[in-house]
Amino acid sequence: MKLRILLAALPFIGLYSGGSLAAHTPLLFGVPFLLVWNLFWMAATAAILALIYCLDSRDEAANSSARAGGSQ
Repeated sequence: MKLRILLAALPFIGLYSGGSLAAHTPLLFGVPFLLVWNLFWMAATAAILALIYCLDSRDEAANSSARAGGSQ
């Protein structure tokens, strides 16, 4: 449970920490650094949420108990 909460906090921290890094950073790949930073964290957020979904076992436990109760 603690790992999922820490993983869920990563995108928030990552997106909002980019502003302080972008103050003195030149262009990256021909676009402003903050734009590249935000695009990276958008993709990372999707990957982190997919990982959290895979780690979540509450649905499996609810489905198995529902099946066991329904078959009796």
